[in-house]
Amino acid sequence: MTGPGPDTLGRLLAKACRRYGDRVAITAKGQQRSYRQLLENGSRIANAIAGLGLDPGQKVAAMLEDRVDAMEIYVACALGGFPIVHVNDRLTAREVDYVLSDSGASVLFHTDGRNEVVSALSGRSDLAAVVTIGGDPASSGAGERPDGALDHDAFRAGGSSALPTPTVAPEDLAILGYTSGTTGFPKGAMASNRAVVNCVRLIPFAYRLPMYGRCAFTGTLSFVSGIWGVILPHLYLGGTVNFLAPYTIDSWVDHIISDRSTFTYAPSPLVPGFVAEVSRRREALDSLEAVLHSASPLPRSHCVQLTDLIGERFVEVWGMTETVAPLTVTAREDWRGTCAADDIYSSVGRPLANAGIRVADRDGNTLPIGETGELVVEADTMFSGYYANPAKTAEVLRNGEYFTGDVGRIDAAGYVYVTDRLKDMIISGGMNVYPAELEAVLATLDGVAESAVFGVPDERWGETVVAAVVRRAGAVRVIDEDAVLGHLRANLASYKKPSRVVFVDALPRNVAMKVQKDTLRKQFGAGS
Repeated sequence: MTGPGPDTLGRLLAKACRRYGDRVAITAKGQQRSYRQLLENGSRIANAIAGLGLDPGQKVAAMLEDRVDAMEIYVACALGGFPIVHVNDRLTAREVDYVLSDSGASVLFHTDGRNEVVSALSGRSDLAAVVTIGGDPASSGAGERPDGALDHDAFRAGGSSALPTPTVAPEDLAILGYTSGTTGFPKGAMASNRAVVNCVRLIPFAYRLPMYGRCAFTGTLSFVSGIWGVILPHLYLGGTVNFLAPYTIDSWVDHIISDRSTFTYAPSPLVPGFVAEVSRRREALDSLEAVLHSASPLPRSHCVQLTDLIGERFVEVWGMTETVAPLTVTAREDWRGTCAADDIYSSVGRPLANAGIRVADRDGNTLPIGETGELVVEADTMFSGYYANPAKTAEVLRNGEYFTGDVGRIDAAGYVYVTDRLKDMIISGGMNVYPAELEAVLATLDGVAESAVFGVPDERWGETVVAAVVRRAGAVRVIDEDAVLGHLRANLASYKKPSRVVFVDALPRNVAMKVQKDTLRKQFGAGS
């Protein structure tokens, strides 16, 4: 695994763990794991998975909260050659059921904070095992361990500590990350070993990560981009990743100061509070080398305030699950007052060395500099397609390029601007919300004739979700906002629910009978 051979995620992690030995790799909630422990425990888990009868290439699903032993599952699957199916731990049983069925996962690992969700899954006779990490239901308030689930500690102890030696090729699947689409059904974006390894090696350059750095991680294991975009690159460099959740702005800055953190991520909603607190305690800037922002739009005024405070430390990027790594990045020189961009505070930076970006018209033809159209990209970290969905893959992957569905432009100095989306996806506080998914669930609520879900601008969250609902005539009961929100909350992750429900007599439609969401946005937008 650590000798000559093709570049794979397992080989990269095995080398890092042996290289950095007793250095602390991960901390969370007062616990920690060294690189040596990650390698031993990861090997044991990988061998125990193989003991269930799984061969390299068979998929393992993981629905994990922020724990040091949860991260061992990612190391184990990489070492053993088992593609890991990332399952957002905020999903409901209905959503998890779909991901498991669609992916064909053979084993499910989950942390005990999700016992109730796993217990509510439909019969999963297709799974060789369900393994529960953590065994104290009282501490998580999550209920008893699901029937038939294995105890993780015992499962891990039963595996050999010998380093696995699977045969894995660079183009073999490493991580399957689910990203919902406008059809209302999640899509599995296939990230190969080649794509993930290239991402892990690119990120230190893009984010300016130092060797042996210290990451104040404000993200969670809920999102696959945080794993391959922050955690794994820090492990590659011998760094220490500190999971902060749950945290407040005060405790976040406390940690940066006490741990002398070199890197952190600033979510859009928390930027104003972070600016206020760091302005009061500027010693937090003594060690910080980079403050990353991405995923959701940052109001221009907030970007100005943040960069006025932290200067060249600010890193803005643009990317998506399908591209694995970011495609653009801002540079230190961009914040020195001499930047040639039309408006650096509204830009996502320039293309990285491994990425090509162009702006295309509706027919895919390249538009001149400055004109607005769909952003089309190519990179060596590109996903391999959507799992078991060749039609959707062919729709977005054409001749080696990915048609992002994002609308934007490139200025004369090469800076990229993302100005809109062709699709209806809503980004609220960095979270992707897909209207069709909410609309499909609303269609199952008695009393709803039809609905349209859309996003409107929001100062704090970037966008917020609004649902326009047409009540069904003759329904047994007249539904209200509480009924709509309660139904969505029971069937979807909480971050997807609308902040507002409006009732209309009919949805506006064009001559082709398509719902005109632009009309709804204007009617029920901010301040309406």
